[in-house]
Amino acid sequence: METEFRSKETSWLSFNARVLQEAADPAVPLFERIKFLGIYSSNLDEFFRVRVATLKRLASLGDEWKGLDIPDPHITLRKIRSLVSEQAGDFNVAYATVKADLETNGIRLINEKDVPGSLKPYMRDYFRRKVSPHIFPIILKATAKLPKLKDLPMYLAVKASKSNGTGRPMHALIEIPQHLPRFIPLPAVGDKQLVMYLDDIIRFGLDDIFSTFPYDHFESYAIKFTRDSELAFDDDFTESFYEKLADSLKAREEGLPVRANFDENFPKPFLNLILRKLNLARSDSLYPGARYHNRRDLLSFPDFGVKGLNYEKPEPVPVKALVTKQGGMFAAIRKRDFLINIPYQPFRHLITLLQEASLDPLVQSISMTQYRLAKGSCIARALQAAARNGKSVFVLVEPQARFDEEANIKWAGRYRDAGVQVQLGVQGLKVHSKLIHIVRRESGRDRSYTVLGTGNFNEDTAGIFADHLLMTYDQEIGNDAAEIFRFFRRSYQMPKLKHLNIAPFDLRLFLRSRIEQEIGNHLAGKPSGISIKVNNFSDTETNELIHRASTAGVPVRMIVRSMFSLVIEEDCTIEAISIVDKYLEHSRMIIFENAGDPAVFLSSADFMPRNFDTRVETIFPVYDKKLKHQLGEYFNIQWNDTTKARLLDRNLENRYRKANRDKPARAQFDIETYLRSVN
Repeated sequence: METEFRSKETSWLSFNARVLQEAADPAVPLFERIKFLGIYSSNLDEFFRVRVATLKRLASLGDEWKGLDIPDPHITLRKIRSLVSEQAGDFNVAYATVKADLETNGIRLINEKDVPGSLKPYMRDYFRRKVSPHIFPIILKATAKLPKLKDLPMYLAVKASKSNGTGRPMHALIEIPQHLPRFIPLPAVGDKQLVMYLDDIIRFGLDDIFSTFPYDHFESYAIKFTRDSELAFDDDFTESFYEKLADSLKAREEGLPVRANFDENFPKPFLNLILRKLNLARSDSLYPGARYHNRRDLLSFPDFGVKGLNYEKPEPVPVKALVTKQGGMFAAIRKRDFLINIPYQPFRHLITLLQEASLDPLVQSISMTQYRLAKGSCIARALQAAARNGKSVFVLVEPQARFDEEANIKWAGRYRDAGVQVQLGVQGLKVHSKLIHIVRRESGRDRSYTVLGTGNFNEDTAGIFADHLLMTYDQEIGNDAAEIFRFFRRSYQMPKLKHLNIAPFDLRLFLRSRIEQEIGNHLAGKPSGISIKVNNFSDTETNELIHRASTAGVPVRMIVRSMFSLVIEEDCTIEAISIVDKYLEHSRMIIFENAGDPAVFLSSADFMPRNFDTRVETIFPVYDKKLKHQLGEYFNIQWNDTTKARLLDRNLENRYRKANRDKPARAQFDIETYLRSVN
């Protein structure tokens, strides 16, 4: 019997609801709750730009979706609309609570009607100096075609009229400038620090903006559009990738609208005028809401220097053996493998390794995969320095890293200017592996130092993403890494690997054989079990394999942050939780009980069809006994969380796991304590 399979879109919305739970949790510091509201909104924007847009395209193709192993997209779209509308109500409640708590802490959000009389001259001056030069209204005419509107900004739809009721009103659209701060601190009044949305400052100045027209009454309503943002690349080899990328990015800006968010008080005739021009009259694309949109901007809400309203940011604990100056990083890694648990331990250890490699006269070559880099990346600068110092440096830049395409193309140009060998991706695949391979000449032989990661080599995200980096001198793993980089250069030759497994070649086979081995161990009366930690679990074949293991009686523990398509039956041996807390859980880990000798693996891959079939992903073993034990403890600490763990039950209701009142456990705090003790 075929096992049930939940659409990844509805399970993703359940994850975003967990983010919203954090925003509504009074135990979470106030400014962190504001950030979670911003994260929720940013997540939802991308969800519509990519997932909903894809579903709408599938739904328009008749029955072709039936061969894709997915639920009916028409049904999924209806469920999405229902869930998003329900969550909008929860968002508004959380936002109202946050706004009230801000006022309790001396910070008051005001709109254009709340401006005290004493501040109006200041406001008028601020508007004219700082805001007005950036405002360029579009006058709307019933017969004229509406120009292409961007999907990232928000717009104010303005109706201007005469208060005496004479004459015809005028309609206009004003793009809210993205390059200006969304939140503007105003001078304090009494004991209150005032702050205002940029939208409301524009509303305050509407009479100034339209002063050349004979109107004295203005109404304004927020509206925002979300466009289809999936890039499409054809197989025309006569066109350069740069040209293809430029064409695709332009097409993204002009993608069909898939959602309109607007003020629920928007007058219908005015709203319909705009929607008709955008071909957005379909009710399944319309999402009425509150006064403000683009709530992702809450991520940049000022904290005004108020203490105690954010999570404390403890300094990462340096790995002692990596900070000694004697012999440097290479000497330390020769002695044993190292595991850097980010952000609990410093990402700078990796930067130090690359800095040393760029200077070391014995280093012959450095090869690295790049998916997303920090804006002012020290990693990239170290590679450029290495090339300038005569090292052979190769970087596989993935040009299709969603929403980072332009940044990666720019980095490719900078690398080339420094003498780095750059390759833009692999034809037909997206390279998501996180690999660094350093070759050093030691005692007349080339020796390998390899870094394998579960997340991006990115300093900007290393402070908030929980990931693992393995640094090893294991020469056979180094040989496998070298083989993968050879494959990048000659993708017609399948890599021959002994210790690593990669998609799209043998990652499925690896998982299948390991899971079947656990089933065999259980049936033979040997210790068995599967522990999985991933961001997303939405692959039908893997879904079937886990169900088979459960049916055979193998204990299965799963920690899944986001998409979770597996439907857990009441009598099965599968237990699953999701953790959403101050750090983004991003690492991927698999532990097989292996008849009492646990086999521990880390991976760049989630369990989704694209990760198995159309990406280059790497799963790698951890052999060092101390590190295997450490990762087992890491998993167990997360598994025992009773503060931020939600149960991934049949209906994904996001119920918190029941806590022991006397001894509550919070994984992200407990991991920090544990790593300090074993360092």
